[in-house]
Amino acid sequence: MATTRLEADTRIVIIGAGVVGAALADDLTQLGMSSVTVVDQGPLYRTGGSSSHAPGFAFQTTGSSVMSELARRTLDKLDGLSLDGQWILKRVGGLELACDDERMSYLHRRHNLAQSWGIPSRIVSADECAELFPGLDPSAVLGGFHTPTDGVVKSVRAVEWQARRAIANGAKFYGHTEVTGFRVEGGRVRGVNVCSTPPVPGNPSKGDELPSGTDFIAADIVVVCAGLWGPGLAKLLGLELPMVPMEHCSSSTSTLPSLAGFSDEVEIDRPMIRHQATGSYFRQAGDRLCWGTYEHRVMVVDQTEIASPAEFARTQIEPAIHPLTWDDLKDGWDEVRRLFPDANQCQPAAGYNGIFSFTPDGNPILGEVPGIKGLWLGESVWLTQSAGVAQVLAEWIVTGDPGIDTTSLDFRRFDQAHLTRTVSIARASENYDEVYDVSHPRKQTKQLKRFATTPFYLRQEVLGAVFGQSRGWERPLWYASPEPAGFAPVKRDAWGSYGWAPNISAEARAAATGAALVDQGSLNVFLVSGPGAEEHLRSVLSSDLRLPVNAWDSALVRSSAGGIAANLTIVRTAQDTFLIIGNGPEDVWHLRRETGHLDGVTVAGKSSATTALALIGPKSSAVLRSLSADALPEDGTAEAPLADIGGVPVRLVAETKTGVGGWTLYAATEHGLYLWDMLLEAGAGHGITPVGDEAFSALRIANGVPTFGTDYGPQDNAFEAGLLSGRSEDDGPRPGHRLLVRIQLQDTRHAIVPGETVTKDGVAVGFVTSTAEDPTSGLFLAFAWLDPFAAAKGTNVEILHLDRRYSARVDFSPLGISSRLDKSAGAQERIIEPGRPVPAGNDSRRDPTPVPSA
Repeated sequence: MATTRLEADTRIVIIGAGVVGAALADDLTQLGMSSVTVVDQGPLYRTGGSSSHAPGFAFQTTGSSVMSELARRTLDKLDGLSLDGQWILKRVGGLELACDDERMSYLHRRHNLAQSWGIPSRIVSADECAELFPGLDPSAVLGGFHTPTDGVVKSVRAVEWQARRAIANGAKFYGHTEVTGFRVEGGRVRGVNVCSTPPVPGNPSKGDELPSGTDFIAADIVVVCAGLWGPGLAKLLGLELPMVPMEHCSSSTSTLPSLAGFSDEVEIDRPMIRHQATGSYFRQAGDRLCWGTYEHRVMVVDQTEIASPAEFARTQIEPAIHPLTWDDLKDGWDEVRRLFPDANQCQPAAGYNGIFSFTPDGNPILGEVPGIKGLWLGESVWLTQSAGVAQVLAEWIVTGDPGIDTTSLDFRRFDQAHLTRTVSIARASENYDEVYDVSHPRKQTKQLKRFATTPFYLRQEVLGAVFGQSRGWERPLWYASPEPAGFAPVKRDAWGSYGWAPNISAEARAAATGAALVDQGSLNVFLVSGPGAEEHLRSVLSSDLRLPVNAWDSALVRSSAGGIAANLTIVRTAQDTFLIIGNGPEDVWHLRRETGHLDGVTVAGKSSATTALALIGPKSSAVLRSLSADALPEDGTAEAPLADIGGVPVRLVAETKTGVGGWTLYAATEHGLYLWDMLLEAGAGHGITPVGDEAFSALRIANGVPTFGTDYGPQDNAFEAGLLSGRSEDDGPRPGHRLLVRIQLQDTRHAIVPGETVTKDGVAVGFVTSTAEDPTSGLFLAFAWLDPFAAAKGTNVEILHLDRRYSARVDFSPLGISSRLDKSAGAQERIIEPGRPVPAGNDSRRDPTPVPSA
């Protein structure tokens, strides 16, 4: 359901002729765009960026369905291609090694993820590892994870092949052309300022020469695919681009006896190897073994430390290559000799420190830059996902529909109000340090603790809160409150119980039977006001939005694909004023979407000025009424009055996600601490309990309410996500699209972890998105996307948990719904109608724990 289609002669300039820029030019011209220009400050096609030295690893299995899909698309595009008779891709397969029980268990999870994403894979024994790569000592490993369709890509050849085809279709490529600035007028990019750079001896450029005297290239669209130089270009626009170039050590051996006889032309016919316990990777390079490691100090590279085009010309050393720091690599050399005994007969050859970029979450940075029409990003993309990213960007730019869920890729996922270079470096450095670590979906960052807190943080510390982070905010996961006497928590395996505590279910039970206080102060809040505010919001939202003053509703923002771009809570506070509660900072750009009514409408961020507390549970009404003489709304209604709560002006909105009743109280941030203390004091006689995010989520899942960004997103429509009956052609089920269901384990001794594979009759039929222990039964519940034939209520399925299979059953499904949702198992009605709320989602991500590929 694309919303736009560019004119074929739209002028598009791409900055950077690496693996992304060249692929993007190719895909744009394949889509019929006739005016595509690519510029690069280096010589074509060995430009001196990361693409020029990439080792070529392309492992498809990650913790993210989206990242794995991008890798699959990359390999599928390059499969079978050659450049002047030379191969571009060899699908030699991938092999990940385990040398201890913990890693072996993790490889089973990797195998399960591969099944979820449709990637051929198998678990292999130590002897099979040695058969796949002769020379590997089987006694040094326990086993491995083999992915036969993974491959090695010759990056420079891939760049040139795609560039040649783009040129044949009308694109222009200019080497030695540096972008020195952007021309932005009226909130829209108009082109780029450029200058010529000196030639590099021994590395002649293969593209066109920039016409003499050219200092500006006009453009309607500019796409920044500049790799390492992206943060510097962003600074020209006053933006912090949260990607950090870092040095990474790699080297190769002299001739390895077990590889003797292989030529450089053949180069590789054995699998790529990852030995993640030591942060190492290896691949054949003719008769040598190339290897590198992440197990060394983090070496951040400032923009000033990357060689300029003039330095490149003077030294002939590529800017993305720095001298090898052997002390950072020598431990890895010891591991090479342990795994490959004949390496003891070799010497390490000269290596280098290659520079490439990391982001805080390991994902690329894509999409149109907020506030500058026509300026797009294709940054921090590794070779593994390069052609896949280019396909997505091309479709997104030309048609408005990227074709995949870009929630975890869009630049707008980062809150610019919280971004500084220090923050980017701290979070990206942690990502580098942990890139090969065993990564659990519930793992929490250790960086920048207390960087952003709500007014209640110090009180929560005193109460023994265990904190985590969500989008940079410090959040209480649960509190260190004792369980009732006689309670014996269920013992589960370490993987299933990681990041979980029995306190969570205890808090959820307390909320369901009494009163509970939940910190909601990190919600994203916006104010839309002006004479055309109502008509503007009607155009933005897929809702008629007929609200009286002091009433609320929920509405979905439809994506270009016909899915759900956001799930917002709308409160009408005055005739021309609306308070909007969103899912994340990117929602402001949905609200600022161009409509025929935007003139005279103001969209303002109010997150820092607003705080919120959820007062929930059957006794919440008694607590609230003890503090106010105002006539308060009945629990669960669409009324949203501004009430006097103990002297504090509070906007009351019914809390519907957990199913236990109550309200969310919105107040000015300066009143937050006073409100917290007052509610706890007033609620003491009612047994009020502070409750963390995990208990709130457990109640939500037990109530059958999925959440935006974690369970569903832009590629899923409301019916498929179980949010409403199919009321129109756009809202009904689409052929081949999976359905979001809730499943329940059948044994309290077992736990489900996000990302785990769901099977039926031994065949993978879907994957888990979010999980929680049911506070009532003690059985784990999960939302999961399943193939339609396995999605009916009552269907028996299995969950693949490491090397085990757990029995489960679908207990909530959108199938069979006509005019209302099935309310069994506690699922609440969620049809979008005026006054009928749809729960707004939280700000977490659908894909569990992205794991970058080497």
